[in-house]
Amino acid sequence: MAKVTSPLFSFDARGQIGKALVYAVWKGINYVRRYVVPQNPNTVDQQTIRSYFTTAVNAYQAENATTKSAWETYAGNLSRPQSGFNAYVGKYILYMIDHAGVEPTSPFMPPA
Repeated sequence: MAKVTSPLFSFDARGQIGKALVYAVWKGINYVRRYVVPQNPNTVDQQTIRSYFTTAVNAYQAENATTKSAWETYAGNLSRPQSGFNAYVGKYILYMIDHAGVEPTSPFMPPA
């Protein structure tokens, strides 16, 4: 991936050129990369994990403000800070993987 300044004689370029290059912006930095055809094997395992993501997101949206606040605090204290939402979804999915797809009980609180 190459960083670019004034790509294509403009201040901003996004999108692909044919099947050769893709111009984009990441965290405010313009870059260009080679075009790659995305893979989607669509396996049973992949579909299972995708369904876990859907379940985890829906569960987070159903949580009360106190639980969400606890996850924000937990996520802020991690060595690699992230949002409370991301921490919640990650732990929720790991729980479902470890428990053969069974959802945890609500409220799903962060580890102590």
